[in-house]
Amino acid sequence: MPGCPTGETITAIGFAEPNAGSNLAGIRTTAVKDGDFYVINGQMTFITNGYFADLIVVAVKTDPKAGHKGISLILVDKDAPGFSRCRKLEKMGYHMQDTTELFFEDCRIPSTNLLGEEGEGFKYPME
Repeated sequence: MPGCPTGETITAIGFAEPNAGSNLAGIRTTAVKDGDFYVINGQMTFITNGYFADLIVVAVKTDPKAGHKGISLILVDKDAPGFSRCRKLEKMGYHMQDTTELFFEDCRIPSTNLLGEEGEGFKYPME
């Protein structure tokens, strides 16, 4: 994250999904703990800066049974195994900023990439 303030690292926030829109409590993307890793599966859409981002803050369900209290935030590097980006989405305006879809298929992320505390990912953006 040191490159963020200097502009060397482009960032994005993945909070919107095809079926949930921007309803953070309704996301379906999951992250299951596997040893020292989280395994992420799901899809995000309408992600600003997603096409060119080096680092993405992704909202995931770490405890699907806990509702909004089961949401966590995980930092995903652009080169993470199992992470891919799709096409840039066409928009009516603001063409200089990209918007895209993100896909996570058994995407393995080190558990040290958890942003804050597990289960607090809904609270952080609301504050």
